[in-house]
Amino acid sequence: MTSLTRLASKLQKKKIEATKLRKQSEKKFDQVRKLSRKSSSGLSSLQRRLENTHEKLDDVSFHLNQRTAQQESITRLISAAQERLKYEKDLKDQTEQELEFANSKEEKQQIQERLQTIMDRINELTAEIRQRNAMAKKTVNAIDEYKSSKSKISNQVRKQVQAKPVLVNLVKSTQKTATRLAKQLENREKREKAVKSTLEKISKTLAKSRKSKPRKKSKTKPKKKKIAKKTKTKRRIVHKRKVKKTKKSKTKRR
Repeated sequence: MTSLTRLASKLQKKKIEATKLRKQSEKKFDQVRKLSRKSSSGLSSLQRRLENTHEKLDDVSFHLNQRTAQQESITRLISAAQERLKYEKDLKDQTEQELEFANSKEEKQQIQERLQTIMDRINELTAEIRQRNAMAKKTVNAIDEYKSSKSKISNQVRKQVQAKPVLVNLVKSTQKTATRLAKQLENREKREKAVKSTLEKISKTLAKSRKSKPRKKSKTKPKKKKIAKKTKTKRRIVHKRKVKKTKKSKTKRR
């Protein structure tokens, strides 16, 4: 009986310790599992951001190439218009000289009409060059903006690419740690259950042994208080009688 009680006490301590270890494992496992989920979620989010950033970069690169091609085209058109303008101006100077040396009115009129046509072409080419220059300026501004945007997006891609291996390693390490802690938790849960089961069995055995023991009958003791009271009253009566006798003897003597 005593050995069972000692064993039960030891098992109770083991149970408390096993519960404590199990709770510690649960806490660590929950922390690592949360970190694993967070890192996995972060990796997925990074992958999506990387894909979106690549799409943005491709889109910006496409528009940049378009604007660059447009700039080249405008530059060619301006160059061609300037060459034509130069030709028309030379032709104008030549026609004005011809007008000076014209002899008849008819010849002068024809030269003036030709000169007017040349002037119209010169005005058209000047307006065209002015318009092309304005377009070229806008195109240059757009190209600068696309280049700046491309540089920023390229930096984002580089940072995201650099961060990806770190997150991949973190995901792998947390998954390994989570697997190890899950096994540890399982073992500690089994140990706690085993200790608890053994303790329950011993507790039942102790309870049965206590029930099977015969109880000692308590003997009824005589009531001392009442007897004591009776003896006290008798003593008081005897004492009173003695006092009365002594008083009577004193009176007789007088």
